[in-house]
Amino acid sequence: EVIADSIELFVLAHAFDAVVAICGCDKTIPATVMALARLNLPGLVLYGGSIMAGRFQGHDVTIQDVFEAPGAFAAGKMTAQQVTELENGACPGAGACGGQFTANTMATAISFLGISPMGANEVPAVDPRKLQVAVDCGKAVMNLLKNDIRPSQIITHASLENAIASVAATGGSTNAVLHLLGIARDAGVPLKLDEFDTISAKTPLLADLKPGGRFTAPDMFRAGGMRLLGKRLQEAGLLHDGPTVSGRNLFAE
Repeated sequence: EVIADSIELFVLAHAFDAVVAICGCDKTIPATVMALARLNLPGLVLYGGSIMAGRFQGHDVTIQDVFEAPGAFAAGKMTAQQVTELENGACPGAGACGGQFTANTMATAISFLGISPMGANEVPAVDPRKLQVAVDCGKAVMNLLKNDIRPSQIITHASLENAIASVAATGGSTNAVLHLLGIARDAGVPLKLDEFDTISAKTPLLADLKPGGRFTAPDMFRAGGMRLLGKRLQEAGLLHDGPTVSGRNLFAE
């Protein structure tokens, strides 16, 4: 709420015509969308990207493994030296937590919501292609301004259902329930808690991502990313077509 308030205040104070809202982790992601929904100016959200996977004893690790290390040490399953080695290797650079934790969950959700360009958010933070993604977002927001395309045209009940389906299909964080309800409220779109259960019940788990699965967010990017996920959900009849900030409909992405 405070993050959304600050964005809303800043944009109004400077009388911006359009907005590219850049977010990094967890609560900043839904907050940017909440702010755009309140402002209803031509705008889009760009997520800074996932951290790359860390390495420990020959396998990929994330911050989740570090969280679990003290318990393993207390149980005698890890030495102090191993805990230190894990801590030093788990976070190799910039970016949000590398599994389908809240940040990557919401980055996925807002791509399927249509308020973030498809294919932009999945590029990892330190990937050299991220710079071109940012340039493309700058071009996209100018197109939104030119054609007077606003968040109220993009954030609809159908697009919120798409966002929920993407969370269910990737085994995403349950924090998405809280955040998508908050976005719906600020967008003035009725959305009920029960709808999450209804959509989740008919949506298969397609991505085997950490923390519950085996793979990291950069692995999903290399495997085909959100476009591949969207294709599979579309084939299953679990997505609605609709406008996105790219200027194209979701199914044309």
